[in-house]
Amino acid sequence: MKKSQVRFTRFGGIGIVAIALQACALAAVGTSEAPDIYVLTSPMIEFGQNRPQISTQIVVDAPEAPAALNSNRIVFQPSPNEIRYFSGARWADRVPDMVQVLLVDAMDQGGRFQAVGPRSAGIRSDYLLQVSISRFGVESEGSEMDDVHVRINSKLVRRFSDTVISSRRFESVKESESTRTIDVVSAFDEASSEVLSAIALWAYDEIIAAERTEPAS
Repeated sequence: MKKSQVRFTRFGGIGIVAIALQACALAAVGTSEAPDIYVLTSPMIEFGQNRPQISTQIVVDAPEAPAALNSNRIVFQPSPNEIRYFSGARWADRVPDMVQVLLVDAMDQGGRFQAVGPRSAGIRSDYLLQVSISRFGVESEGSEMDDVHVRINSKLVRRFSDTVISSRRFESVKESESTRTIDVVSAFDEASSEVLSAIALWAYDEIIAAERTEPAS
């Protein structure tokens, strides 16, 4: 039976886009063959009619991540104290960079904020969204490689006062259909879409609440 665990909110995942679909085995580090490259898709966020567009500009800060996640390697943890990587498969970018691009794109395409961008965009923002990635890998139960675990901690900061107005942890666990790389990456797509959608909706709601008490400007 397919498992799904989501914290704070749930949304359907979006399909995986893969530059190459060849399955690959697990290995500690390294492969002599050119790796297959995979990307994830931005979620289509359902803000709903009760969340109209607001005149708020947001900067999404560069995500923080531990050294094991700060690369383009696909992480596999056979136990809590051991980290391995998929051989012959890579993300198209470093995990923190990939997450930042996906989150900016999803929030921007949702059309509810006046502007959304990374720091490099030079936006004069009202709020800063800081994220820290603590889980972004495949975790084993016994000898089975089946669960994709994504966990991101988020803080929303008012730019002009540097005040943290809210913080929350978002988490999703998805079971892969099989140990084939394409199925594992598809589970990553579902889990990351749920987490990033939840972050965007949470940020919107927290900004609305904050502006009612003390406008950013």
